[in-house]
Amino acid sequence: MKIFYSFLALLMVGSFGSIAAQENCVFEYDPSQTSLEWTAFKFTEKTGVKGKFDSIRVVGKTKDKSKFGVAEKIRFQIDSSSVNSANPDRDAKIKKFFFGSVKGNQKLMGNFSEMTVGETGTAKLNLQFGKSKTSVPVNFVWKENTVEVTGTVDVATIGLAQGLGKLNAECNDLHKGADGVSKLWPTVDVKVVSTLKKVCK
Repeated sequence: MKIFYSFLALLMVGSFGSIAAQENCVFEYDPSQTSLEWTAFKFTEKTGVKGKFDSIRVVGKTKDKSKFGVAEKIRFQIDSSSVNSANPDRDAKIKKFFFGSVKGNQKLMGNFSEMTVGETGTAKLNLQFGKSKTSVPVNFVWKENTVEVTGTVDVATIGLAQGLGKLNAECNDLHKGADGVSKLWPTVDVKVVSTLKKVCK
């Protein structure tokens, strides 16, 4: 009887192993599980103002056998008019004076490159707004199928230095800290969080 059960156990293990070997899985970008948050800074003491973009469109290949492959292949477009800081008056000024300082296409476009393969690592975030382009070093952390990407963008590198000045002039008093100096910092922290779908056949 023991021999029979041992044989049955080996048969079941072999069957499950065969099924696992035949499993064909792909990872897929899921827009409903993706967010892009930003933190701008005002006052000399560098107080953060948080917000996000409500409209992010991904083009190109959104599926790959590797989760790293998905991250490297996607190309995204952010509608700058979808900026959302939970303050409608502030958002209107950001659209008009900051992003509106650059004529033409108001979409912020980008992709990732030079991504290291591993659960933690680095990559380059390549951005374009209007005719200005820049590459920003970013860090990423994977937790199973969810990736968190963080980095800092100098808005002057994507042609928004003039817009920063216009926005600060418009909100001059609102950007005065304890020292009475009106200041809007040129650096913005960004964080992207995305959970990929894993589809197996």
